Amino acid sequence: MNSDKNIFEISIEWVQLEAKNRIGRELTDDELSSVKKGLEWGLLFDIDTIFATAIYEAVNR
Repeated sequence: MNSDKNIFEISIEWVQLEAKNRIGRELTDDELSSVKKGLEWGLLFDIDTIFATAIYEAVNR
């Protein structure tokens, strides 16, 4: 596997699609900035548990 590729990525397009589905419109730049901060916080909050679980599940399939 190429080590410089992303394993997971959240694109602005994906966020805007989710916004359209949830609130019926795209987000403004300010709202996107807020969403970015929220996603970063949420994903980094317990990343150790997520890594441990994902690796454990991968090797014990």
